[in-house]
Amino acid sequence: MKWWHVPAYRIQKFKKSSLITPIIVLLLIVMLFIVVSVGCASLKKRQKVYDEEIAKYEKLLADEDARKQEIAEYAMYTKTTAYYEEVAREKYRLVHDNEILFVAK
Repeated sequence: MKWWHVPAYRIQKFKKSSLITPIIVLLLIVMLFIVVSVGCASLKKRQKVYDEEIAKYEKLLADEDARKQEIAEYAMYTKTTAYYEEVAREKYRLVHDNEILFVAK
């Protein structure tokens, strides 16, 4: 059956139903766009929080590296004779033969 043999009421019915489908598709696309936009915004917020945490932990790491360097320097200092003399003076109140020690009461 050719299209020119189709009754007019069938053509009108076909035209009305053909308008509904694009509208539904358009609404679905808009809804999908909104959902993706909201998801993207929440991901950006999470990324900002994660960047702040990364900065905080990098600062902690830098502080620990500085502390590690101080400990290494102190370990080298403890192996010197100046350290031994300092400990002998402070803990055991030892002095050299030609020094006088004054103790406050």
